[in-house]
Amino acid sequence: SDCYYFTIHQGRKLLDIDFPEAPAIVKSYYHMRIVGCPGGEAEDEHDVVWFWLEKGKSFECPVCSQYFKLQVVGPGGPPDGHGDHHH
Repeated sequence: SDCYYFTIHQGRKLLDIDFPEAPAIVKSYYHMRIVGCPGGEAEDEHDVVWFWLEKGKSFECPVCSQYFKLQVVGPGGPPDGHGDHHH
């Protein structure tokens, strides 16, 4: 239930540039979460592409080339709540 539906407000297309424009920042309490990209507005819309976004990695939508980056605003750790360490 921690899905995030993201709408891109700037419908700009940057062509012939080797670096991505500023990524869309997605906030999460954990170090990974599911994100859905519906594309831009009007004619830039596309079917929602769902993907896992992980801390420290950016993701480029394969349809519209929008970049996404995760910003951890909580304790971090995996979304299942078990942590990486053993008790």
